[in-house]
Amino acid sequence: MNGSSLAARLESPATVRAAGLLALGAFLYLLLAGRSIDLLGSPSRMGLVLAWAAVAAAFWLTGRASVVVAYLVIGGLLMRWVELPAGGAGPSDVLAAINEAIAVWFGGGNPYDHFYEATRPAGQPMPYPPGALLVHLPGYAASGLAGVQLTEFVLAGVAMVALAALGTTVSWLAALPALAIYAGASNLVLLATDGSNDTGVGALVLIAIIALGWSIDHGLDDASLMLAGIWAALAVSSKQIALPLVLVLAIYLVRRHGWRPARRYLAAAGAILLLISIPFLLQGPVTYVEGLFRFVGVHEDIYGWNIWAFAQGMGWTPWDQGPATILNVVVSAIALLALLVLPLRRPSGALLAGVAALLVVLLSARWTTYAYFALLAPVVLALPAVAIWEARRSAEAIPS
Repeated sequence: MNGSSLAARLESPATVRAAGLLALGAFLYLLLAGRSIDLLGSPSRMGLVLAWAAVAAAFWLTGRASVVVAYLVIGGLLMRWVELPAGGAGPSDVLAAINEAIAVWFGGGNPYDHFYEATRPAGQPMPYPPGALLVHLPGYAASGLAGVQLTEFVLAGVAMVALAALGTTVSWLAALPALAIYAGASNLVLLATDGSNDTGVGALVLIAIIALGWSIDHGLDDASLMLAGIWAALAVSSKQIALPLVLVLAIYLVRRHGWRPARRYLAAAGAILLLISIPFLLQGPVTYVEGLFRFVGVHEDIYGWNIWAFAQGMGWTPWDQGPATILNVVVSAIALLALLVLPLRRPSGALLAGVAALLVVLLSARWTTYAYFALLAPVVLALPAVAIWEARRSAEAIPS
């Protein structure tokens, strides 16, 4: 996904205008989606609605996609900024646990055998890989828990900029509506500020996808492949459920480009994963490995978006925790194994298969918070741009 401004060269002004109008229309109605029965807007949303007509007029007169991009990114960041919790303590305990884990680590302790006070209830494990600590470390160093929370806000902005970059390099028709949805969807706004970390992981997965596309556009040279592998490692080391989305990138490389570039990609990713794991392996290898698997069946209750909550809603009797957890592990393993045998030779098809595998993992678990879907959002929204990118590469490969 190179920087030669393919969108500017291959998309007509009429196409760009249509994309911009669709994005502005989608964003307007997302802004108007209030939270009360009367659908009342917050001052920040009202301000963006008041500015909408001027932005639409400016875009109509200039035809510049940058006008729409600036409005969507600023609007998306503004809505998230006003939702940031005071002191960084959101309703989710994920970032509070990560903040405590970093403090324990800096104090010479082991985050993977620590009794956590910030989790709800206290004593819950911190089952996140070390990448979660590394990504939030700058924010922690700057401002403790508030800085850890601010990291998710920053990464939401990164995701928006990445979607805009797909517009300049691939297609405004695909990227502008995707950016509008990501910037304005109320649930995604909330999840960037509620104390969960899935927004940030989703942004890292999106960057890993773009980095691999950029490497392919640059002939899969060693430097770009190494960079793509590093981003992939950072994504999967921030949350285990990102694995299907990262795994399909490596599988696509093998299926489409052979083992040589795939080995270099996996070597870079593996080296980073090992490097950031070494401090915790030295503290206690068994404790560390056990900690990485503690997320499986950790919640005793049924909650969220899954087949067990559906069963309860239908009046059926769901399985007990033990058998349900076994089913979750088995079908998740089958979904991951299926990825290894599928002929994933197209990036959009590979990513779609990764999304499907992750849905199997999430929907078969007994506890599936909506926050997990913030991880999926940028990937799903980027799929149309990926499909256009691969179609253009296929067309360029056909001799005239």
